[in-house]
Amino acid sequence: MVMVLACMAVASAIALSMLRAATTSHRSLRTERHLRQVECLLAAAAGTAHSRLVAGGPDAAVDEVILLEAASLTGVGSARVTLARDADAPPPAIRVVVEYPLEGPVTIRRSRTVSNPPVASRTSEEPQP
Repeated sequence: MVMVLACMAVASAIALSMLRAATTSHRSLRTERHLRQVECLLAAAAGTAHSRLVAGGPDAAVDEVILLEAASLTGVGSARVTLARDADAPPPAIRVVVEYPLEGPVTIRRSRTVSNPPVASRTSEEPQP
């Protein structure tokens, strides 16, 4: 009887450790997938911000919040993309903030500042090639 109880205890401990490892692995894969989704959204939003700066129209100065529903994304939750003027930067710049997933216990938030480098202009004092 004691031998059966000892075997059941060992089998239960092995099963519990396997369940814990599977849960940890699933959680880390889900977090990695969320991080990749945030990086893709951040790259797309930075491209949009850069094209606004290059165009230089009145839309470049407009702050905007874009909500993306879960159905429009390949992930499991919705996302918020914020485009805002960066007042601290001397050249015109737009700060891009991406938050994903909005639902759930942990929301990943990443940001990037996109600026348009000033175009070098020639002065009359510079030598001509």
